[in-house]
Amino acid sequence: MKKIIRCLLLAVMAILLSVPAFSATEAASVALLPLINNVQGDDLAGQIYFKEALNVINSKKGFVLEDNDKLNAAIEAASISKNVPNEAALAKIARDGDVDIVIAMQLDALDYEAVRTSEEDKLKMDIQGYAVAYNRINGAYYKHRIYNADLIPEVFSSRWDLVHEEWGKAVRVEADRCLRAK
Repeated sequence: MKKIIRCLLLAVMAILLSVPAFSATEAASVALLPLINNVQGDDLAGQIYFKEALNVINSKKGFVLEDNDKLNAAIEAASISKNVPNEAALAKIARDGDVDIVIAMQLDALDYEAVRTSEEDKLKMDIQGYAVAYNRINGAYYKHRIYNADLIPEVFSSRWDLVHEEWGKAVRVEADRCLRAK
């Protein structure tokens, strides 16, 4: 009798432990379009864009970055120029590339200006651009203007590249918003 109870108890435990596996869903595939960089002579911005956006995608559970020939052909067919693609173009890339989410960003200005005051020298950031995303799963389109005109103490600029650091922050925020768009 004890053996039968043990066998039943083991069977019930095995079923209960495997229940979470039944509810597992497939990860959403994400396409990250190349940065549309309208700032002349700044190649570092594109590298920062890919690094920060990739970090956000990898840190979120349930998202995987796609990169295949079919997707690359869909991106090339869209012939993106100096502006971010519209909703129809993003939807076409998502459909032709067979991905769930398409993210694109445009950078129009990336600079700073020194502001001298009697109190403290500051840097006025000038970061402008756009972030767009299309979610094929729910049909959501996301578009947001990237704009940063913060005043930051100039002392901070002596140790690192403050402008690109702020651009990286903007990319992280927008990539996170793009993944959460509903």
